[in-house]
Amino acid sequence: MIACKITSGYVIQCYNTETKQWTSQEFVAGDDCEYEDMEGHLLVPNPIEDEYLPFDMIQPRDVEN
Repeated sequence: MIACKITSGYVIQCYNTETKQWTSQEFVAGDDCEYEDMEGHLLVPNPIEDEYLPFDMIQPRDVEN
């Protein structure tokens, strides 16, 4: 089964109006998470337990091991 973790949060994106360029972006995760299957059905209890993936927005397939 594929379990999807949905974390509420927001993105801060900074733009330099003088150079007309984006300078940085950051994802700020909230404390609330839900877990769903691929069809959107809520999974209770949490099927992922102690697994953690950092919120640095690099896709797992792009990270070198």
